[in-house]
Amino acid sequence: MSGKRAIDLSRVVVGEAALARVPGRLARRYGILPVALDDRTLTVVLANPDDPMGVMELESRLSLRVKVLAASRPETVARAIERYYSGAAGDEAPTALAALERLVNRAIQIHCSDIHLDPEGDRGVARMRVDGMMRVAGEFTPTFMADLISAIKVAARLDISERRAPQDGQIVMGSLGDNIAMRVAVIPTTHGEKVTLRILATAAIAAELDRLDALGMSEQHHGMMLSALEQSHGVVLLSGPTGSGKTTTLYAALRHLREPGTNHILTIENPVEIPLKGVNQIQIDGERVSFAKALRSVLRHDPDIIMVGEIRDPETADIAVKSALTGHLVLATLHANTSVSVITRLLNLGVPRELAASTLRLVVAQRLVRRPCPHCAIHEPANEALCAEFGWDSAKPPSIPRVRGCAFCGQLGYAGRLGLYEMTPVDRPLRDLIFSGATEDLMADFAFAQRKLPTLAQDGAAKVAAGFTTPEEVRRVTFLGGGEF
Repeated sequence: MSGKRAIDLSRVVVGEAALARVPGRLARRYGILPVALDDRTLTVVLANPDDPMGVMELESRLSLRVKVLAASRPETVARAIERYYSGAAGDEAPTALAALERLVNRAIQIHCSDIHLDPEGDRGVARMRVDGMMRVAGEFTPTFMADLISAIKVAARLDISERRAPQDGQIVMGSLGDNIAMRVAVIPTTHGEKVTLRILATAAIAAELDRLDALGMSEQHHGMMLSALEQSHGVVLLSGPTGSGKTTTLYAALRHLREPGTNHILTIENPVEIPLKGVNQIQIDGERVSFAKALRSVLRHDPDIIMVGEIRDPETADIAVKSALTGHLVLATLHANTSVSVITRLLNLGVPRELAASTLRLVVAQRLVRRPCPHCAIHEPANEALCAEFGWDSAKPPSIPRVRGCAFCGQLGYAGRLGLYEMTPVDRPLRDLIFSGATEDLMADFAFAQRKLPTLAQDGAAKVAAGFTTPEEVRRVTFLGGGEF
């Protein structure tokens, strides 16, 4: 039995092979969670690391070396044992519904955000997106895939006879002791129907959204966000591509704003992704009730703070900006590539320059990058080429992580994600530029060259130097070369 090292269970991909080697009865009796099986070594986490009896029995019964880790939060071990073993099943799923339950259970276990069921002619393939990357999770015969899709449609209350038109719905089901909400999207392809399940709400996800300072913001960016949220009125806009963490940031902001209990908060979402106590959340139906119509109605309910899931048309943009003029703090998302281009996008939606200048408080662009696995990453000094690319001093190169892959991270080298941010506060000089008709390039030059605010790439470079991510991840999400740092 080896020395005990602390491990964060929320950042570990528990291996199915390890779970299969330890009977659930034994795991529960001794408080043992098997997490990885590598060669002849079984790695386990103990609820009580000072009790050797369970480990001794495992070594005797399995003829394996057992490596013991302690949990960084001991209270999570018992819950994790119930979560993983309550989802145990045989090798074959007897029904389509059982197969769906197994897929969802596994998705929750490995912290998956989306499940994709893809028809490929002679087979159906299940894929899962983990930390932004796709991985194959299983294969089915075409007949069984059709049964599985029918089971999903029934659960989502969709028309099972309709196979030629897209359909959208939602499923709420129990999985591993938690209630899981999933957004369902069905679309016909040349080989059959494709289904995507977006996992919306779990207790683990909600716990991760507790604090703004847990999202990966630098101290400077955290201060900018808090300053904007303390305003009594104005507009805070977040931008980024799909899957860049905008909703996560918005929910964390709402959690911060609701804490004093003195604010009346209303949200307009499609759909409501995570229920928040103390916040009135409105789910719209795009066919009958638009964002603009819902926003107009919400203003009659005397809110202090309004969150709009997405500004996508001139009418919504106009009402959101005018709501800020009448004493409301408005938080919203808007599709743009950089923080300054958010301003341009708002103007393109028909918002007059004087209104944009007087109501905007903060514009944000963000991306998500993967964290290196803490169990297998190694750190080495950056070479001269990397120092030149990322703007580091080659005389004092930072020690940066290099990923390798291990049983804990599913051989991917990464575990978990954090945000990269680019924030531009709209202060008096920038308001003057907006009002005067300055181009996007002039506004960007003022923000990043004159005021020295960090760009997305520069925030990424700082986080690589701090060991939070890798150069490859920053290149992947910023699309920028060395000259932009």
